[in-house]
Amino acid sequence: MPASTNYLGRVVLVSLLAVAGCGSERCITTTSQYTTSVSTVGYIGPTQGQPVARFDLTQDFVNHTPYEACAQGPLQDVGNVHLSVTSTSTTPLSLEYDVQGLNADGVPVWFQPGVIQRINPNETLDMGTITSSPTRVNLGARVVLTSVKVLP
Repeated sequence: MPASTNYLGRVVLVSLLAVAGCGSERCITTTSQYTTSVSTVGYIGPTQGQPVARFDLTQDFVNHTPYEACAQGPLQDVGNVHLSVTSTSTTPLSLEYDVQGLNADGVPVWFQPGVIQRINPNETLDMGTITSSPTRVNLGARVVLTSVKVLP
């Protein structure tokens, strides 16, 4: 085989490998966990100004890099938001509330209402996954109490 043909074959092989390598980026998926807590106080009646509950939000946030290589991935990164509520009251309570996720500017981007029929002092209730959001919960959250009742 002449030397020029052997050289030409190597150039073609290297070129094919380079072209094939350009589109073979690998999808990398990583998960980060973000948390935030919001403490609430009563706003009327016997709980006015008194500690009521702490709302703890945890988000398992999934990142995809690069999106182009993640054929089955979402169009944006997103995470499920999990809520637990711990009573900080000295008496049993019934609560109605709205949990709001905030963006970096403090503007609500999602909300989830909830009801707790009974929570005893120092009790923690697992409310489960309440939403999925592309906004990380560590940017902020707010809890609006819509009803707080002291129970016997």
